[in-house]
Formats: sequence, structure tokens, C-alpha cells
Amino acid sequence: MRGALEELGARWRRAAPIAGGALSASFVEVLTAALAQLPATARATAPVILAAADYSVETTSGYVDRCTDAESGGRRLRPSEAMSPEPAQLLQHLAASGDWRGPGYVLISPGTAAEQAVRWARAAVATGLHPAVVVCEVVRDAAGFRVAALPVTPDGTAPHRRAPADAVVISGTGLVTAFGAGTDAFWRALLDGRRALGELTRFDAARFRSRTVCQAGSFETGAVEGPVRRAFADRAGAEALRDAGIAELPARTLLVAAGVVPHLPRVAGAPRIEEIALEPDWAGEGFGIPAGAGSAGAADAAVVAHACASGAFGLAMAREWLLGGLADVAVVTGVSALNPYDYACLDVLRATSTDAARPFDEHRSGVTVGEGAGAIVLERAARAAARGHPPRATIAGISCRVAGQGISRLNAHISADCIRTALTMAGRTAVDYVHGHAPGTRQGDEAELSALDAIGAEHGWRDVPVSSHKGAAGHLLHASAFPAVVAAVRALRHGALPGTPGLRTPLPARHVRVLHTPEPCPGIRSALVNNFGFGGNNAALLLTGSTSAPDGRLEWSTHG
Repeated sequence: MRGALEELGARWRRAAPIAGGALSASFVEVLTAALAQLPATARATAPVILAAADYSVETTSGYVDRCTDAESGGRRLRPSEAMSPEPAQLLQHLAASGDWRGPGYVLISPGTAAEQAVRWARAAVATGLHPAVVVCEVVRDAAGFRVAALPVTPDGTAPHRRAPADAVVISGTGLVTAFGAGTDAFWRALLDGRRALGELTRFDAARFRSRTVCQAGSFETGAVEGPVRRAFADRAGAEALRDAGIAELPARTLLVAAGVVPHLPRVAGAPRIEEIALEPDWAGEGFGIPAGAGSAGAADAAVVAHACASGAFGLAMAREWLLGGLADVAVVTGVSALNPYDYACLDVLRATSTDAARPFDEHRSGVTVGEGAGAIVLERAARAAARGHPPRATIAGISCRVAGQGISRLNAHISADCIRTALTMAGRTAVDYVHGHAPGTRQGDEAELSALDAIGAEHGWRDVPVSSHKGAAGHLLHASAFPAVVAAVRALRHGALPGTPGLRTPLPARHVRVLHTPEPCPGIRSALVNNFGFGGNNAALLLTGSTSAPDGRLEWSTHG
């Protein structure tokens, strides 16, 4: 392990510094050379794991500075100022430059991203999850950015370890939304067709075009103290552990935080900065991970950054760590609190709706931003069975791609390819239900339906039901996968499908059917969850589960 890190470090120390404007071109050059060292059969589909904590801090700090300067000057951001470059956009440039179409992952764990990337790559190759992996790192020093890449292939001197044959299962889920704390509150609200819409009060919204949000309250226990984001995450995590029947996490636990930027000391005085950045030296506090766990004397606490698809990418990482033997249990978390930085970006890009989100609707006009948090506990099926815990669902297939054109446009062909790969991994050609990403944007919703129709045409789908929760609880941005997964898990458990609150006139589709209102679906055994994001981040996961009787009689309204 240490040798690989030293080799990576030696490579970037020998590299010439790169000016910020030339980083993308240099990144593509270095990565293309690394991929060329792999066997020809592995080059196009080899995973690339990017450690980019320095780059994430640099770009996010710059964006916060631009927001602060604009506000202090009494002006709005310009579109060219509005978006902090996602680290995953470097992988998007790589995909656009050649034939590489493999999965790509971005780790921004402060101080540990490179080590985690190398451990992950070596375990994935040693256990046969992938024939080869490329690890790369973007670092910042006084001279500028530097890029290094390290191809990881099987070591002929090391014994091959076969990955466990059993599946990875969801053992527990936790959630906080504008409907309150708990997965039950969210699920019941969806079945009732309720919408948690209200006026933004978390900060001054006078300068924004939209003030309608799905804002979470202060829970049942009174006012939230400290960062709102931390309170949300702790509440969701505690519920997930209870649901998983885990009183104390084992020493070999992986904790993945989805889409949260690292600590940003350079802009520490910016207003409400604590609602987007990790606490200094965060290592998974609040989840009961024993001190001294993990390889470096502290718990394995990883941070992944893939915009609004971060949750699904985090689940994919956790699945591979479990199958690769690096962890016994994984907890994937994500949280999004309303803050002026994310809101300013969406506002100037005109992504927010001045009315309210209407996913998959002919007259949709944009996103309604929500807030909340989610947590999902994963383990191997054999481990759950050994402790007598019935899994909530099985992750039968999952696919993550960083590709497509432009920063904010969803590419229907890439999205369809993600769905196709997830189905293939699960050994399926059809699904019983799709929980769409569908935030209510003009281009994104239409592209997603186009992708689903393309897959439906290939496999002869007929009226596969599709719905979205974002007209009810809003778009939780980088934490948006968590309510979607909870909705899919509950659909599998209860044999009932949620509707699409806010929907009036559905977009036309040939092979899928957008649900206005909830409907029963007895015998449901599979659910597809789509999770897409800015910067070319695309993900799809296929969940399966055995049909079980619902907990009591389900009732819901039909007026939407």
C-alpha cells in the first residue's frame, strides 16, 4: 500500500505545475497515457478513481468568494460565475476526448482520498471485480496543480482473492425531509399526494427569482442547534442504524458522505458556510464507529463528489468495498441544507421554478429546492442472514458514468447506457417500477423519459409505471438519491407505488407510464432508481426484494 502511494507521489512531484486554465487538457493527457498501459481489452471500460480534495477545495472556495463579492456589491452573479466546477467534470472531459466509457469516481476525503483510492483499486482488481483500474490524483501546491495517474493491474506474485459470491443488501434506511424526520413520514406523505411547499426563511431570499422551497422544520424536539446540516445527518443516521438492527457498528465500517465539500478554511468567515462544508477533521462522528477502526487509526470516512448523483455513486463505492473485503458494513449518508451558495447558482442558471416543481409535466418550469438528509446501511447478504436481519432490498445492479455534453444538460444516450448496464448486471431486461430522477427541469425530464423509452423499445416494455417525489419534498441536490431509494424500498415492501405530486399533464411516452396518483402493485419485485447530476454525472441502480405483506392497511388519497 505505501509503495503505491509513494509511486503516485513521486510522479506528481516530477510533473511540471499546471496553470488552472490548462488543467483539463493536462488531465486528459496524463489519464490517456495511463489507460494506454492497460491491456487492450480493459482500456475502454476500466474504472478511474480520482482523488481531488485539493481541487474541490480550490474551486468551491473560489465560488464562495464570487457569491460573497456579488452580494456585497449588490449585484447578481453572472452565468459565467455561477457554477463551481465539479471535480467530476475532469472525467467528463476524459470521456469526451476518446473511447473511455468506464465508471468514474471522485473522492475528496480530506487528507485520505489518495490512500482510499489505491486501497479500493487494489481490492477491486485482486478480487476480480474489475480487470484493471486507474487511480489518479490532482494536487495543489505553491506552483499550481499537478496530476498523477497509476494503472493498477493484477499482481502476479499476490494470491488472487475471489470476491464474495453473495449480494450486497440494504439493511436499513433513514431520512429527514420537509415532511419531518423519518422514512414513515415521507412515505405516508407521498401516498397522500401531499406537497411540503413553503416560503424560504432559512436566509434572505429577496434577490432570488424563486422563494418557494421544501424547507425542513426543527423536528419534534425543538430548535436545531449548530449547523442545520449536521442535525439532519445525525437524525437520518440514527434511524438507519435502528432500522438495520445495529446498536454498535463494527470496527471495519466504511462511512461514505455523498457530495459534501471538504472543510474550507480559506472562506471560513463566509455567511452560513457551515451548511455546505464538512467540519474540520470530520471522521464520521455521530455514527457510533469505534475509535481506532480502519487502516489509519481512524474510521474509514470517505467523501464522494458527483453533484446531484452523489448518493448513487456513494452506494456504488460502498458496494465495491464490501465485495472487495475492505469493510463489513457501510453507511452511506447525504445531506443538503438550504444555503445561499447553492441557491444562487440554481437561481442564475434559471433552474428553479417560480411556481413549484412539476416533474414529468408538459408545463414544468424548473426545480423546487428541498432540504434534508438520508442514510443507507449496506452489508453482504450472508452477514445480514447470519445475524437474523431481513434485508430491505438487494442492490442487484448499479452503474455510474461521468460522460455527456455540457455542464447542466442530461444526455439521454448516456443515461440509457447507465440503465442498460444496471439491468445487465442484475440479469434482467424489465422492471416493475421506475423512480425517476425528474427534478422538473425542461430538458432533464424529457431526456430521462427518452432514455427510458429507448430501453423500453429494446426490451418490449409496456406501460412500466414511473413517478418522482420531487414535486412533494423538493430536490435535495447531492442528497437526492436517498428519498428516491427509500421510495423504491417502500414500494417493494408494501406493494404500492407512489404518484407524482404536482403532475397535471404528463409528457408523452411510448413504453413507460407516468403516475399521477398512487396505485397498488401486488407482486412487485424490482425497482429502478435513476440519479443524475450536473457535470455529466449519470447513475442508475436496480433494487430487488421479495414481496411481503404490508404493515397494516395502506390508504391514500387519489386527488394528488
